Amino acid sequence: MSAQNVPVYQQIENEEIKKILIELQTMIDDYLKIGLEYGNNVQYTVCGLDLIDVILRVDKRIYYFKVFHGMDCNEGKKAALFAYWIAKFRPIMITNPKYINKDGYNNQVNELFAIHYMLSALVGINRIKLWDGHDGVDLSQSTPSNPFVKRLLYSLRFRNFTIDSIIVLADAITTDTFKLSEKDLLP
Repeated sequence: MSAQNVPVYQQIENEEIKKILIELQTMIDDYLKIGLEYGNNVQYTVCGLDLIDVILRVDKRIYYFKVFHGMDCNEGKKAALFAYWIAKFRPIMITNPKYINKDGYNNQVNELFAIHYMLSALVGINRIKLWDGHDGVDLSQSTPSNPFVKRLLYSLRFRNFTIDSIIVLADAITTDTFKLSEKDLLP
């Protein structure tokens, strides 16, 4: 495709940015209070500018995939893009001294939320079936015990995890992905 044929990128509308920003902030609040079991008294900050940057980068990448690869991003891929940029920008910070070192999770709260965001989208598009008492996957993250989640958390925090890798990963995750044992995940 020549440069003359490439459609000009049109930034997402401010109202749409505001809507997504509010949704992200609500999800973060719920996740910290309920998902990570910090409760209603947790004190934290979220950098709104970082979240806006996340939203814009996801929008630009969706445009990139459409123009240069002829690919539409489904909700799973879109959530993977959000997860990638949230883990990179790290917009969430626990400020309450009571929780700063709780199980070391304050250091990983952004990665945990990124994983939660991506897996929630995959549940929403029926790629993952949540545990119903008999079948499915337990994705409780207050104390991540699932070996897959542990490895993904480590990779997002300490490894050079590329944006394309997380999209391919999101496309590959199904309920069966979580049925591997810890020894299956070790090199």
